[in-house]
Amino acid sequence: MSDDSTTIAEQRFFEDVQPGTELAAREYGPLTVIDTVRWAGLQENTQQLHYDRDWVRDHAGLRTFIASGAYRQALLMRMLTDWLGPRGRLRKLGIRHTYSTFEGDTMRFTARAVEKSEDPADPWIACELEGANQEGRQILTGRCTLVLPTR
Repeated sequence: MSDDSTTIAEQRFFEDVQPGTELAAREYGPLTVIDTVRWAGLQENTQQLHYDRDWVRDHAGLRTFIASGAYRQALLMRMLTDWLGPRGRLRKLGIRHTYSTFEGDTMRFTARAVEKSEDPADPWIACELEGANQEGRQILTGRCTLVLPTR
């Protein structure tokens, strides 16, 4: 995607996050054929659905190619792990893809803490996740569990 910056936030700590805390949103895009071809190559995914405009129009009835769900999930995981900092980790992730991401679309991912462990020996937070395109249409929804270090 066009966002080539590598931004890792300062370390987040368990004590500093409460239910309702909004994680830093991240936007990627616009989606290009270069993005989808690189990802398809990485996945060894030869489905024309992800790179061939003419084939997609003629055989799938779509206006242009789409991003793979795994690609969008990888971008979401990047947002989460960048926010966590180097000592945090992603414990669990569940995603439901609700709408396709087409060539030219941007993807904006957001997360909000909704639950927090009461046991500091197991310092996790649960977050609700959402992805939307440039028109505000939801492209995915989900939930994750993040583990944060304690001070």
